[in-house]
Amino acid sequence: MKKRKSFGVKLWLWFLLFSGAIFTVLWLLQTVFLQNFYNGMAIRNVERAVNEMTAHASDSNFYDVIDEIAVSNSLLVFVTDADGNVLYSADEYQRLYGDTMHTDDESDNPYHSDDVMNWEKGALRNLPYSYQTLEKKLDETESDRIGFVTDDDGAYVTGVRLGNGRTLSVSLPLGTVGGTVGILRMQLVWVSVLSLVLCFCLAWIISKRFGKPIKQISHSAKQIAEGNFRPEFPNGFCAELDELSDSLVETAQSLEKAKNAQREFLANVSHDLRTPLTMIKGYAEMVKEISWRDEEKREKDLDIIMRESDRLTAMVNEILEFSAMQADGSVKEYKEIDLSFAVRDVIKQFAPFCEQNGYVMETEIADGVTARANEAEIKRVIYNFIDNAVNHTDNSKKIKVSLTMTDGSARFAVTDYGKGIADEKVPFIWDRYYTSRNRKNKTVVSGLGLSIAKEILTAHKAIFGVDNRLTCTFWFELRNDL
Repeated sequence: MKKRKSFGVKLWLWFLLFSGAIFTVLWLLQTVFLQNFYNGMAIRNVERAVNEMTAHASDSNFYDVIDEIAVSNSLLVFVTDADGNVLYSADEYQRLYGDTMHTDDESDNPYHSDDVMNWEKGALRNLPYSYQTLEKKLDETESDRIGFVTDDDGAYVTGVRLGNGRTLSVSLPLGTVGGTVGILRMQLVWVSVLSLVLCFCLAWIISKRFGKPIKQISHSAKQIAEGNFRPEFPNGFCAELDELSDSLVETAQSLEKAKNAQREFLANVSHDLRTPLTMIKGYAEMVKEISWRDEEKREKDLDIIMRESDRLTAMVNEILEFSAMQADGSVKEYKEIDLSFAVRDVIKQFAPFCEQNGYVMETEIADGVTARANEAEIKRVIYNFIDNAVNHTDNSKKIKVSLTMTDGSARFAVTDYGKGIADEKVPFIWDRYYTSRNRKNKTVVSGLGLSIAKEILTAHKAIFGVDNRLTCTFWFELRNDL
């Protein structure tokens, strides 16, 4: 089987992968896509600026607005008349030259040239070559506005017809980013190298920090598998691992309890089976060697063998039944049953025994009592309660069985008049193999009767218990909404 990577190694690799993806995206944005990103932002900025200029085209301070927008957005702006003469121009350096833009003194005009397209002299700036293309596109379009990127991708130009023969031309260079890409690339090389080293170290620290408690939990869990049900689990790192640790502690406690119950089970089964087996073997040897000729003695010995065989059979059946109930995960069928009939039917099973051994069974069975239950299992509970009372009643051999309807629930109760149960032992009477009182009848002593009853009643969501005052009464109540 291929060995898998540890949690810490995987976390470290994923962290490095994440860091690498981030730096890859950063490189692409800052180098490959920087020009396109800049162009898009610049074009939107130009269009916004043009909208703001045209909104003030009729204002008396129109040229002041152009100056402000041109300077703040690094734009080259021209306003021309119908003949292409420059009425006004502005750029980002407008504030550096102040009022010199209208002078005819060429010494104060750093942009002045008289050999470019023969445009009117006296303006601070001459029209760019893209102006002819702008005029051509404006003439060809039905709209009063046009925007385009020059053929050499060097600038974005927007033209707007303002009315009265005026045209607004706004342009912005797009190639200015190219010079900064090299600087950014070199900067990114150093930033990336340093950041990757930092990420490498940070990923290693985080993976060790996260991996340590998981390794401790894994080690402690292995101790549970080896039989140590009280290992130490780390706490305080994070809520999820604390919950996992708490769950494993509960699991360990449950396994310890189950292991102890298993030992107790084996010990009790061995003890309970050893006694009848020993007696069967002993009396069988006695019959074989001593009493086989004495008919009366032989019959007594054989009766004991048969009695112990019945006792052994009953114990084995109860053990198998209890184990089957705990292992059975099937869904039981619950339906409305005639509980009055079920109780009377179980009582009939005890009639021969009571008549032969002098037991008196008083009954108060209400007619027409129904409940939603599994009839076979509820009969088993009724049988176990009555059998428990028979085994523990006093010398009067009197037992009382009742069935009534109480607040919409069917209540079954069995009372014996024995010595009762010590208060400190009451919580344990439903445990497997627990026998708390002296028995009058020694036929069955497996200690599983009440445990089986508890399993069945719990599955039926019944209320059950024992009243241990003047008499000892075992009871349960079944609802009809199961």
